[in-house]
Amino acid sequence: MLESRRKFRWVALFLLMAIVLPLLSCGGEGTTPVVTTVTTTSTPTFTIPPEPTGATGTLSSVSGEVTVLRQGVDTWFNASSGMKLGTGDSLKTGSDGYVLIVFFDGSVMEVEADSEISVEELSIASGTGSTTVSIFQLVGNTVNRVEQLIDSSSKYEVETPAGSAVVRGTIFNLGVSPYGLSCINTLDEDDVASHCAYFTGTGKTVDVCEKKKSCCWPGSPPSDPFYTDTNEDPTNWGGDGASSQCHSTAMPDSTYPYPTYPYPSPTPIG
Repeated sequence: MLESRRKFRWVALFLLMAIVLPLLSCGGEGTTPVVTTVTTTSTPTFTIPPEPTGATGTLSSVSGEVTVLRQGVDTWFNASSGMKLGTGDSLKTGSDGYVLIVFFDGSVMEVEADSEISVEELSIASGTGSTTVSIFQLVGNTVNRVEQLIDSSSKYEVETPAGSAVVRGTIFNLGVSPYGLSCINTLDEDDVASHCAYFTGTGKTVDVCEKKKSCCWPGSPPSDPFYTDTNEDPTNWGGDGASSQCHSTAMPDSTYPYPTYPYPSPTPIG
């Protein structure tokens, strides 16, 4: 009988240890659970910056590739009609791009394909109300239709790598080659002769009036104005076109860009 009790105690002790020991191990260091961190990546969404206020230009007739760069932003984004441009903004067109910019003063810049411009200043002076439209044309071709400026302090100016054109009311074409050769010619519309444009290069300013043209290379003075079409030259209207007295400067702008350096020099003819 005593022997049976001893056996029972040993069995009970064994069962108790079998239960307690696993519980004690759970309260110790145990096994550290493995935590898996999943990192996800996403493409950041570009938010178009807010439009400028005050004196601005409004885009119209946008077609093809036309992009805008806002001041203080380093990402170009697609332009659309009705979008505003302000001081510090830039615009460029692709090989099929075209856009009109209608400025706050009523003047219009027509930006053709493969062109790039930046807005230097658009402003209305407090007190006097004089207006300033100042554009830098890096490359390409623009047609500018400028309302007659009544206020003598107002100005419309387009700068290029070679010079600058300042007008007070006229229609003019301005072309800038990839090498910086800049040519301005005044146009007429509906048989109404345009006013003059003042074209300034290194150390020289010329008046380009009534279908005349002037060109200059960076660092050089502009050429004297000349007629691109001799039929427009009044000195030829006497009927003796063969003995033209038109002395002009033929600029080789029609064949740029030039593949070689140095650039060709203007060739006087007459």
